[in-house]
Amino acid sequence: MSSHVYPTAALVGDYGRAALGLVLVAFPLATVPLTPWVTALLAGLAALFGVFALRTATRHASRISLDETGITAAGPFPTRIDWDALEEVKLAFYATKRDGSNGWLQLKLKAGGRRLTVDSRIENFEAILRAAAAAARARGLEVSRATAANFAAFGLELEVR
Repeated sequence: MSSHVYPTAALVGDYGRAALGLVLVAFPLATVPLTPWVTALLAGLAALFGVFALRTATRHASRISLDETGITAAGPFPTRIDWDALEEVKLAFYATKRDGSNGWLQLKLKAGGRRLTVDSRIENFEAILRAAAAAARARGLEVSRATAANFAAFGLELEVR
């Protein structure tokens, strides 16, 4: 069994972006008389940044555990996916630069109506990828070309649909 968490250092940027966004939209709301349309727009943006802050805090408070039978997320929204029930695996790369030289990976797992998403900023992400790939192979799951290529970057082969 292994346990994985998101290090604070990996999430500092997200916390900072959420705080900056909230400050930038809340300041005019609190200090300047605005038309109802502008107020609604800024309030909507404030809500968006608030949700982003809550999602970041939820990710930070979560602990992902792997064992021979499945993967578990403990925290504010606990869930478990058993490897023998795995239905779908997706591994997507999100580039932050046009040339694709920087970015992050996001692993999405689905089984029995439950979903679990883990991104590459978590500690020992590769162990989670290896377990998911082994389960996908054992279940005979086929994945998209993009997912297969992203797993192949880690030396993990999966069947392409």
